[in-house]
Amino acid sequence: MSRLVDLALGRCTSDGRWETDFGRWVADYGPSEIVERFREDPELRITQHAVYEWLRGHVPRVERAMALVELSAGHLTLEQIYAHGNQVKVMSDGPDHSER
Repeated sequence: MSRLVDLALGRCTSDGRWETDFGRWVADYGPSEIVERFREDPELRITQHAVYEWLRGHVPRVERAMALVELSAGHLTLEQIYAHGNQVKVMSDGPDHSER
């Protein structure tokens, strides 16, 4: 499902977490589709809750991040995934709180 459809249905907001490289990829691929893709892999156990926690800035475990890079077929790097958390934190702090 596309990001625009998710926005229209209220499944995601227009806040900054969807505007990072990782956030855009998740929105374009679809959180539900990510979960479905890894449903059969008991080692990863990626849930919808986990995907949304990553979007909020939590960092996925290395094996999950590597699986996402592979799934993205070259659209994501580990650096982009791990940078997402810092980018979300900076956005949520706003310009007045960046030097806490």
